[in-house]
Amino acid sequence: MSSWERRNKGVARQFATAEQLRIQFRKWLQKGRAKNAELDPQPPREVVSHLEAGETVQIRVDSTKGTHYWFTDGRLLGEDVGDVRELLRFKDVVAAHWMFKDLWESRLKHLNTGAATARFKQDHFDRLEIELQGRCVALEGLDQAYIPILRFFQWIA
Repeated sequence: MSSWERRNKGVARQFATAEQLRIQFRKWLQKGRAKNAELDPQPPREVVSHLEAGETVQIRVDSTKGTHYWFTDGRLLGEDVGDVRELLRFKDVVAAHWMFKDLWESRLKHLNTGAATARFKQDHFDRLEIELQGRCVALEGLDQAYIPILRFFQWIA
């Protein structure tokens, strides 16, 4: 049971998962942010061949590292040079972390100066770790699309 379900037992979610994803991105795209994201993209054959029956692609995010992230109505697929793989299913998300799961408990504590901390954040600001049962999935090079993605994953966790 997710934290939302625990807080709101018996209350239906206001929006379906795919609609919440679209709402987050629509807001950022209308403001001119998240320029590396596209609503309702036309996926290539390699991605279409990995879609399940009835599944539709909602969002594409082009990372600064060359990966294309394809958000469907139930999963996140990653594409690197035509190699497509399932990264996660939304129903399996436990938590979403900005940069690193252990950012506040460990990583920032080991940086000795403000300059080192600033450099660390500059290097990793667009990185998320999505926690699943027993593993984490790192999403890197998200540029400004990291904010709607983080908000979406926090909402479903």
